[in-house]
Amino acid sequence: FGLGSKPPGAILAFAIIREDIFFGTLWLAFEKPHKVSEDDLSFLKTLAGNAGMAAANSRLYLNAELGRQRLSGILASTPDPVLVTDHRGNILEINPAASMALGIKVEDAEQYLIDDVIEDPKLIRLLKSTDNMDETAEITLADNKNYLATRSIIRVEGQQVGYVCILRDVTYFKQLDGIKTEFVSTVSHDLRRPLTLMKGYATMLELVGDLNDQQNQYVKKIITGVEGMTVLVSDLLDLGRIEAEVGLRLDNVPVHDVIRRVIQEMRPLADQKQITITMEPSTGTIPLLEADKTLLHQAFKNLLDNAIKYTDRSGSIWVRYYVSNERIIVEFEDTGVGISPVDQKRLFEKFYKSTSLDSRRERGTGLGLAIVKSIADRHGGSVWVDSQLGKGSTFY
Repeated sequence: FGLGSKPPGAILAFAIIREDIFFGTLWLAFEKPHKVSEDDLSFLKTLAGNAGMAAANSRLYLNAELGRQRLSGILASTPDPVLVTDHRGNILEINPAASMALGIKVEDAEQYLIDDVIEDPKLIRLLKSTDNMDETAEITLADNKNYLATRSIIRVEGQQVGYVCILRDVTYFKQLDGIKTEFVSTVSHDLRRPLTLMKGYATMLELVGDLNDQQNQYVKKIITGVEGMTVLVSDLLDLGRIEAEVGLRLDNVPVHDVIRRVIQEMRPLADQKQITITMEPSTGTIPLLEADKTLLHQAFKNLLDNAIKYTDRSGSIWVRYYVSNERIIVEFEDTGVGISPVDQKRLFEKFYKSTSLDSRRERGTGLGLAIVKSIADRHGGSVWVDSQLGKGSTFY
């Protein structure tokens, strides 16, 4: 009805509402006075309801589309490769950076499975892992770059629906770390001879003549200091050899034999503090582990030494091993002082020492757990800790 025209004889108005959201009004005008039947009213109300549903769905679609475009824009502008997969191993989406790293087109990503485009076994294992926790791994892709891969679980309304994996380029930092490791290794190697001479001469001082009590104390402090430096140098050289990625001497290793040998070696140290070590073997069959036996022995020894070091007198340590999700898990549980959440985040970094420990307690070189992590990484495995201050720790 335009301006100057005869006004309508009857008007009906129905609010277009969906879930208490007002979208507009449905107007119906009659040229002449009109009596609306119940059937017509029912039909018009249904029509208004359907219009509200359509408007709500349209808004949901627009919001979803805007969200998708916003997410695509964020992914496209992210310099780090990003992969989104479902729980079956299908690739759902990748960003341009991942497209370049993997050599596939963004628009073709949904046609591929993880095994089709990824060659690095550690990344495949990471993306296929069924553990309900975030995981990380250092990997190398076809572009010969080093990446730190972080896989997080995608949950919708509490249900696990897939994974998102971000690959951070750490090539430059790996190169810097390699230079630093080479330098430290060279210096450590050059320190071995003078340290040996210092300890030898300090030990021989008492052969030259009688020493008084104060002189004996000085000599003991010199020897203790030199021995501590020798352990540090030895750890540095071990870590350098592991990080240099000298070829692994892989063999089919019975895990229980390695654990038993490590416990036998470390038991005298535990006996000095009256600490009991209990080995709890798995009730099931443990397959042979393809590993470097020497490095595996060193990793277990470092973990047990760490447990003994930070467990009080008359404490207890349990060593367990079993199979879970097709992986061999080895646990070292102790009744020691425990580790704060802040320290747990950096526990496996080189030279890191806990800030929460009693200053009077024996401290290590800060390399033992870093060596364990390097050995685990070399074998495609992982190491982590579960601990509370004052309630002991369990290393896996």
